[in-house]
Amino acid sequence: MSEATPPAEPPKPSPGEALPPEGVGFDLLMYGNEQILQGSDTGTLVAFAALAYQQIRGKGEPHHSLGCGILLLSVLLCAIVHFSVGQAYIGRARSLLRQKAESRRSRLLRRTSYGFAWFAASTQFLFVIAGTLLIITEKPPAFVQKYVMPWFGGL
Repeated sequence: MSEATPPAEPPKPSPGEALPPEGVGFDLLMYGNEQILQGSDTGTLVAFAALAYQQIRGKGEPHHSLGCGILLLSVLLCAIVHFSVGQAYIGRARSLLRQKAESRRSRLLRRTSYGFAWFAASTQFLFVIAGTLLIITEKPPAFVQKYVMPWFGGL
């Protein structure tokens, strides 16, 4: 009667040893996503600062209102970034905690969540720049005055 021995667990690195490559990759992934979240939060703070600046200045030029609207949309994009990245983390954590191989469906959902997060963060960055420039400038840029303002009835 030979008794089957359970497979040996992979050795855990001591505090001085390097992590295995997949551990390092996962740590870098976590760090990168943390940086996306921090950048998104910073964009939201910039948007609120620009809105406060607009309120303190007190002028109500049409392009300033357009800039405020764009900045408020950037705050919404921040929420989308956080939701998407959080969704991806939860899915990855579930598969790790269950100690099961990640299914094709969950991998696709996680990658889609990361894609949404990257798209929303990139769009938010552009919106923060555009909205801030519209609020800070005294006169609207010629491009905005010629092509954008007519869509809003001249505001």
